[in-house]
Amino acid sequence: MSIKRLDPKHLGPDEDWAGNTAAFLCPHCEKVFIVCGTPIHGGVRKCPDCGKSTGRCDIKGRMSGGKASLEW
Repeated sequence: MSIKRLDPKHLGPDEDWAGNTAAFLCPHCEKVFIVCGTPIHGGVRKCPDCGKSTGRCDIKGRMSGGKASLEW
């Protein structure tokens, strides 16, 4: 399993992170999907198209020392 941790100061062209919500590009099917650290997603969400990757984002948020990552 591979893991990519988002760097809040150096986001790549295929990722975004605002507050406690992060956007990822699934490396398997190329679907863009969001993950919210609040109870909406509970901080974890599988790719809604293929389910082969999992995005994570905690409730602390980008500027408050939070963490966001993509696993596949």
